Amino acid sequence: MKNNRFTEQEVRFEGKYARTVFQTLYFGYRPFFYRILFCLLLGLTGRALLLANANVIGIWVDSFCKPSAQTGSICRPLPLLFETFSTKDFLSLLLMMSLAGFLMTLVYRVLFSRLSALAVSQIYDETTFRTSRMPMSFFDQTPAGRIITRFSSDYGNVFRIFGGPLAEFLAIIFDLLCMMILITMASPYYLIVVACMMLANFILYRSKRERLRKARRDLSASRSPSIAHFAETAQGASAIRSFVKQKSFSQRFLKLDSEFLNQKLKTLGVVSRFSFEMGFLTAVLLLGTGTMAWFLLQKGLLTVGSIGVAFGFIALAGNTIQMFFDWMAQFEEALVGMERLDNYIRRPLEPGAKLPSRSLFETGHEQYTQSQELELSRLHRQIPERCSVEFSEVRFRYRPDLPWVLHGVSFSIPAGERWGIIGRTGSGKSSLIQALFRMYPLEDGCIRIDGKDQSSFDLTHYRSHIAFIAQDPVLFRGNIRENLDLENKHTDEELCEVLGRVGLGHWGTPEGLHTVIEEKGRNLSQGERQLICMARCLVHRAPVVVMDEATASVDPQSEEILVRATEEFFAERTQIIIAHRLSTLEKCHKILWLQNGHVEMIGTPQEILPVFRRFENHP
Repeated sequence: MKNNRFTEQEVRFEGKYARTVFQTLYFGYRPFFYRILFCLLLGLTGRALLLANANVIGIWVDSFCKPSAQTGSICRPLPLLFETFSTKDFLSLLLMMSLAGFLMTLVYRVLFSRLSALAVSQIYDETTFRTSRMPMSFFDQTPAGRIITRFSSDYGNVFRIFGGPLAEFLAIIFDLLCMMILITMASPYYLIVVACMMLANFILYRSKRERLRKARRDLSASRSPSIAHFAETAQGASAIRSFVKQKSFSQRFLKLDSEFLNQKLKTLGVVSRFSFEMGFLTAVLLLGTGTMAWFLLQKGLLTVGSIGVAFGFIALAGNTIQMFFDWMAQFEEALVGMERLDNYIRRPLEPGAKLPSRSLFETGHEQYTQSQELELSRLHRQIPERCSVEFSEVRFRYRPDLPWVLHGVSFSIPAGERWGIIGRTGSGKSSLIQALFRMYPLEDGCIRIDGKDQSSFDLTHYRSHIAFIAQDPVLFRGNIRENLDLENKHTDEELCEVLGRVGLGHWGTPEGLHTVIEEKGRNLSQGERQLICMARCLVHRAPVVVMDEATASVDPQSEEILVRATEEFFAERTQIIIAHRLSTLEKCHKILWLQNGHVEMIGTPQEILPVFRRFENHP
């Protein structure tokens, strides 16, 4: 995989599929192993009963054979089971076999398709578990559209084959097994023909496999750039219109989409050529089969009934073998998608992150046990109401190949105090918050919460000590209740009381809590979104509250409530407030002035703010 400095390139795979791809599939299907085994036995039995009808019909035809020395006709003895069978008996047997075979096949297809869909969905869940816990550097380097492709196109390719269609593919295998047995029972001579058919198709498939695999890999890799570009366009639609850049973005999309369509046509050409060659090969082999049947009949080695059964199965087997290898080619597309999902499943998690106990894939990642999760729940309930925050010689950067953005930053915020952070753009204010949340690994220095080094905390427990209100409020698609109480631990009365405190009392009813919030809260005003985020902080009672430019884009009424929150609602908590409006910091206990990643000054608002204003006006 090739990297540049800022944007990770799309992963391109070559050669054989890694063993981990098949191991991931095994992990997905493992919980359903015995139920799937039952379905397979049911399906095999059902297909055998349906196909065996041809043998019974062949025996029935041979029962009418009358030997004659004059015509030279040859009759073979009937199997003992059928010696006394009448026409009615044959019809009854055929009816029962057909009915039983049909019912078994139907149950097999329905149950297996359901279990297979559940298995593939489990792979999706496991991919989600891991992707949500990847390092922030991964999201910095990878466009959102590329990640979306994994969870849409690649997953769709896997589900399209490994879901219900896998039952059809296995039914083809059942048919081939049953045909081999039934052809042998009708006439062993034709086993040679079936073996030749399978060998010829296998050789053809092997000769085309790498080309098919490469074409599908190239198609999958070429899909994500256009999706990534489209996602970027949708997210920046207002800016694109403001700067009248629709034409350049449209041209870029058309170029990427054209590259994808060209690759799709190339892939379609490779697949179509492969199918045509298999069809031609099957036609040639069937011609040989007919010639062989005439020769064996002339020699008296076959009966008319056995020829009808064998030749029917040969024709069906030829088509089935072609379908088998055609399906194998289609599985290449599913395996390409599986390969790309497996790549995400195997990636490292962010330092300190662990998978939930319900994760079932043993991939070497750290994972909580159920007892650890219960202990974490207990620790969350015992978090103190306020905590001290201490930075000690913290040096911080986003990646080892990027420059430092914090240079030996040290300060200590006593529990319950309110501190303001000021500085010019690029001074390190947001980076300080990123370091506090452990969004990136800390290379030098340490950060202590309540006197304990952050590295001594479980990552989930550590972050539960800190609440965050950003300039751009983070809301989730759902209702107000789901956005306030993410873990569903509070009563309606508690949530309604909090909404009333922040000025959103019109939603402070059980019915109001179910008010729908659209994606990113776009059906709410900026002030309403910000106040809901504040209410969320009040609900979760984190001892440290961080406000990053929370009042920058809200109306005066919402700003007044947010400022009052720092003085009243969060009065007992430790507060870190980043703001450009210096007037909102005048009631802080201390002000920390950052300049180019260094601590310039620490002091009271009366000491720092006048100096900073002069610096801003006369740098």
